[in-house]
Amino acid sequence: MSRVYFAAARVKDYRKWWVPEGSMIKKIERLFFAAGFDTLFGSGETVGLKVHMGEPGDVHYPRPIYVAHIVDIVKELGGEPVIIETSGLGWLAGRVSAKKYLDAARKNGFCKETLGAPIKIIDGEMGIDGIKVRAGERGEDVHVAKGIEDLDALIVLSHATGHVQAGFGGAIKNLGLGLVTKTSKYRVHYQGDLNIDPKKCDGCNKCVESCPTGSIARRPVEIIQDTCVQCNVCLDICDKNAVKAARETSPKELCERIAINAAAVVKFFDKIGYINLLMDVIPHCDCHPHSDIPIVPDIGALASFDPVAIDRACIDLINKSPAVPGSEAENIGAPGSTADKFADKFNLINPGTDWKTQVLTAKALGMGDQKYVLEEI
Repeated sequence: MSRVYFAAARVKDYRKWWVPEGSMIKKIERLFFAAGFDTLFGSGETVGLKVHMGEPGDVHYPRPIYVAHIVDIVKELGGEPVIIETSGLGWLAGRVSAKKYLDAARKNGFCKETLGAPIKIIDGEMGIDGIKVRAGERGEDVHVAKGIEDLDALIVLSHATGHVQAGFGGAIKNLGLGLVTKTSKYRVHYQGDLNIDPKKCDGCNKCVESCPTGSIARRPVEIIQDTCVQCNVCLDICDKNAVKAARETSPKELCERIAINAAAVVKFFDKIGYINLLMDVIPHCDCHPHSDIPIVPDIGALASFDPVAIDRACIDLINKSPAVPGSEAENIGAPGSTADKFADKFNLINPGTDWKTQVLTAKALGMGDQKYVLEEI
């Protein structure tokens, strides 16, 4: 049974003018030390802080001030913090290359000046620089972001949200989609090779010119499978809908794949510190260029060395919380309760999704335990 530390968002003495210990910034600091994250690294060691910095148009991503304070703590303990991320899949979104992501991050308030540490996109300029790692019960290849090798320790700061395909996004998803290359992101969402339909292709050659690995032949236009890294750029830029993946993954497969990817990432570290933010819990992830209103009131933050336990505790706390009026949680009739039985908001909000498979697969791969003890600080 794993220990998960919890700090509530409420400030019970809010009528007092000077209650600095009630700040969520200070609460996250107390979580950091209560969970024992100061044991993760020694003086002079490089500490990666993984955080999603928000798709342009999203306004509910984690606040930069939380990241900046963790940076300050790491520095005070003698560590050398660096904010790490990877590029998004394809070419349509605003975070699909290192250059685009850094520009989006800056506009969202994330830069060295505000955070006190550099930001590195650790899968290269185009999101395809990785290390092949075997993971999963069948020994599948996962392409972990190459820059992971430069880190001595890792702290994963995750924004707890719903997810339109996975049901729930937290620590496991932050590892399994956030620290792998486009190749392994593709394999979460699609199965099989990308191919070009000659009946739909008009020979415009946009895909040929945009392919980062030169894996598309010009005449006839076709994908060279031996060198294709499945970055999804060609699928995104083809306005004739001529590029197709073999098939999309089912919700169960998608969640299994996320967990398998995550299991590959954790192989690089003896221990990883996880912090989940249960604030601004929107019904979709921060990869969307919009933000629906939160489904529950702010709950607080969690910290643990166990990604399975912290995600399960997160899900339980959100499901037990009341729905925000006018939110999708209220619309689908999942008001929440403190009783033993409560509505599964994530499956109701995004029907057909399967967050339980994500958690169960991670547990089966030895990443952690669903059973936990919640200790409030």
